[in-house]
Amino acid sequence: MEKDIPKATIIVLLVLTVLVSVIGTWTVLESISIKETSPAQKTAGSTNEDIEFNMENTPELVETNANIKLEIKQ
Repeated sequence: MEKDIPKATIIVLLVLTVLVSVIGTWTVLESISIKETSPAQKTAGSTNEDIEFNMENTPELVETNANIKLEIKQ
């Protein structure tokens, strides 16, 4: 015969679920608010910055007919 879960246990689990949901929502909204109030990053403009690309491991060469096209628009 199966035993029923006590109502007190269900109430405790329900309260914990609501608390976790409220705290999680508050944390996410707070982090979004902090990011919105921080100074905006520079997204456009002419700069003379260098871009560096490093490969940690040298991949094996594979013969293929693949092409790569890199286009930078300003």
